[in-house]
Amino acid sequence: MRHLGAVEIAPFVAALAAQPESLWDADGQFQKQLAPYRKSRTIYLLMTVGGPLAPTRELAGWAPLQQAFAPIAARIAEFYPRPGRVLNAQVALLGPGLDIPEHADFGPTLEATHRVHVPLETHPEVQFIVEDQNIALQVGEAYELDNMRRHRVFNPSPFRRIHIIVDYYEEPVPAIVAASVFR
Repeated sequence: MRHLGAVEIAPFVAALAAQPESLWDADGQFQKQLAPYRKSRTIYLLMTVGGPLAPTRELAGWAPLQQAFAPIAARIAEFYPRPGRVLNAQVALLGPGLDIPEHADFGPTLEATHRVHVPLETHPEVQFIVEDQNIALQVGEAYELDNMRRHRVFNPSPFRRIHIIVDYYEEPVPAIVAASVFR
């Protein structure tokens, strides 16, 4: 896990709080197909299935949260040297006493992107374990997770844990530019 830096989350947190409770389950069928083992509730904003060249779908969370999400996406882009775009964006809520079993993510989209977590709500008891190392994440900070590594989450606290999870794709360096740079 690599710490990237601070992210201003207050406008997004306010926009999220204004949403109806039903938005957490609006894409439930999609979540069952994508990650049936997850016990979290998820608001999906954007999803790209099939790699960076596949179309990106706007899901139920996009319209109500797009404006509040845009500055977060722009801030995440600042952490990387090349321009790019968000392929996936979701808000994941893990309730008290729940867990996400150990797993490693895979697929052409995830293999091509930087997986970034930005905690909106958490608690010191929450365990985010990557290859047997427990990593404490702070609210309002961005972290890059190598999601090809085995990882799991357990929330033994009495509070919910909410993260924005973004898959950011850096555009490749054009071959002509790469050839001139690496001569």
